[in-house]
Amino acid sequence: MLHILAGPALFVLALVVPGGAAAYPVRCSLGLLLWMAWWWIARPVNLAVTALLPLAIVAVFNFVPMAEVLPSYADEVIILLVAANILSATWHKWGLDRRIAIGSLLYVGTSTTRQIVIWYLVCAALSAFLPRAVVAATMIPIVIAMLRYIGVEDLWNSRFGTALVLAIAWGSSVGGFLTPLGGAPNLLAMKFAQDLVTHHEFLFVTWFTRNAPLTVVVVLAVLTYVRFGLKAEMGEAPGTRDFFERELAELGAVTVQEKWAFVLFALATLCAFGRQFYAAALPALGPSFSFLAFALAGFVIRSKGAPLITWEYAQGRLMWGLFYVFAGGTALGAILNRSGAAGYLAESLVPFAGGGGFQAIAVFTALTVILAQVISNVATVAIVGPVAIGVFQNLGLNPIPYIYVIAAAGHCGFMLPSSAGSSAIAAGYGVNLRTMFTKGFAAALIAAVVIAVGAYLLTVLWPGFGYA
Repeated sequence: MLHILAGPALFVLALVVPGGAAAYPVRCSLGLLLWMAWWWIARPVNLAVTALLPLAIVAVFNFVPMAEVLPSYADEVIILLVAANILSATWHKWGLDRRIAIGSLLYVGTSTTRQIVIWYLVCAALSAFLPRAVVAATMIPIVIAMLRYIGVEDLWNSRFGTALVLAIAWGSSVGGFLTPLGGAPNLLAMKFAQDLVTHHEFLFVTWFTRNAPLTVVVVLAVLTYVRFGLKAEMGEAPGTRDFFERELAELGAVTVQEKWAFVLFALATLCAFGRQFYAAALPALGPSFSFLAFALAGFVIRSKGAPLITWEYAQGRLMWGLFYVFAGGTALGAILNRSGAAGYLAESLVPFAGGGGFQAIAVFTALTVILAQVISNVATVAIVGPVAIGVFQNLGLNPIPYIYVIAAAGHCGFMLPSSAGSSAIAAGYGVNLRTMFTKGFAAALIAAVVIAVGAYLLTVLWPGFGYA
């Protein structure tokens, strides 16, 4: 009971204690942040229940327009998650998930450490070219299938399962600032630099070359922590190579239905990754709707007179809680942004920037990483970017290096479901949120230190780091 009451108590405390130090909407938003964070960590109620809090609290206390909150519960990424769930349910119906799970264990190896490291690296590489929510939504169902095959059904209580899913979520985040294709915050940061500082086109190749060194060191630093900080309860996944070879042989030849299920998922993924090649011709067909189109095809395609999947089969396997957890995290970020709470937190640290140099880099890195734990990286860059540009232009300093720093730090939201689409997806699948919070804190701290030190060395040793 105390766990339940602690959440509302934190909300009331935030509402009352600051007094006139912050505006009413800011106090309400910070209180809601504390309430949801506590319930997500302590889990006195289902995660999806916590995710619905923004609707009720905003309706009662009326501190932001409800119209700013509702769109979060119909976000495009939710469509992506529904579609990916339907496609993975098609796998399950015909046993493709079992075949993939056995193949993963056979070819990647049964070493749990190797599994964690490889999934992290794969997702870090993919996130350079695709938003992290898409990477996580594509990869986590495959890992979940493998875990279920080896008997891990309760992800919350499995250290191996939680480590694998967190490796995917974090890998999907840290590689994202390497190229402009890695996500909307990169494009937003480029726009700020172009419109407010350089007043000329910001080339993609310039972004890539300036951010490559920082990306490499951050990916390697977080990889080191993933390798040694995320421990499984077992050294090897159950089974041996001979066992998995026999199991794969017993499955026999791939069926027509399995081929269809794989082709639909592969085509959806290909469309998501190849978005840049057809965006001009089909501007509305983003990754979410590509996945949806191929998921719907599964209800239409017939094999031996029967559809690949029926709604009756799919609806019992859709992870409804996942959709609400993602929506709740998105809604919380929108509330913090719209109410001015995120800006309030940002401005409070600006006076500590000093006259530039390492102190300023460290302050804006810390500020961005802190905000990235509670709101989306797009909102984080949207808030901190203009503040940093204004501060350093007023100080007569070049703001370009700080734009790179903010973009990199904005991809390091690891602690809460509200911090990133990939984290929300991991939470929806049942990852242990206490582990996400504690291990995520350490990962975020490591990333912040590496970004601050790395960026400072780049500004000192490489004049090109100040160019856009």
